[in-house]
Amino acid sequence: MSNVVLLHGLGNNEAIWEPLAAHWDPGVRIHAPRLPWHSGGIAGWRHHSDSAALLQDVLDAVPGGADVVVAHSFSAVLLLELLCRRAAAADPLDVGAVVLANPFYRADADDFHWNLLGTSMADFPRTMAESIRLRTLDRPIEEDLRADMARRMTEWVGPYGWLRFFDAYLRTPLLRVDLVTTPVLCIGGEVDLSAPADEARRLAARLPAGSSVTVPGCGHFPMLERPDWFARTVRSVLDEVPGRAALTSGA
Repeated sequence: MSNVVLLHGLGNNEAIWEPLAAHWDPGVRIHAPRLPWHSGGIAGWRHHSDSAALLQDVLDAVPGGADVVVAHSFSAVLLLELLCRRAAAADPLDVGAVVLANPFYRADADDFHWNLLGTSMADFPRTMAESIRLRTLDRPIEEDLRADMARRMTEWVGPYGWLRFFDAYLRTPLLRVDLVTTPVLCIGGEVDLSAPADEARRLAARLPAGSSVTVPGCGHFPMLERPDWFARTVRSVLDEVPGRAALTSGA
């Protein structure tokens, strides 16, 4: 039995992984925890200054340990920080491989410009609205109602929650990604307006065992837009983990 851990992003929850359920092999055990920055529980987390440490607690709680960890969006940034932190301490994270889906990453601190603050804040409700749209394709919600729901989610996250995200993003140029020897696949969406695919490609190029793939026509939520492809990609990563139980069935 192989353990795959799925880590949702800011303002979402474990339900974002449900479209993948039909595409897993019986030989894989899925762990999709509800993280402190989930859509309904921001209040208890928003003042926490070390969210990467919270991810460590989540991974430590996986029975038998994680074979592959998949992290999306904000959680991808936190997992990258945790990988770098452990590598710098000469105590690498005990995980076979990592998939960072739609990560936010800048290699140079000078790449952050003042106007990025306003652009990022303005983009957040649009990203939330896109998540709602993709999760309700079988029961479409009118655009005005969807926009209102997205505004409410943005209010739940609030300024402290958003600043936790942006602070983690600002730290990415300072991370010692060159020390991380864990195999890392970075996934970018070709039309992702929130975390451009170029950021995933640049990160992969700086990681010693990094690789990248850009999903054509896909935005910020490939697990919702291309669930069959996404699960198949994770299975292929799992198959490459030495000494782990490989998955053999197709999607």
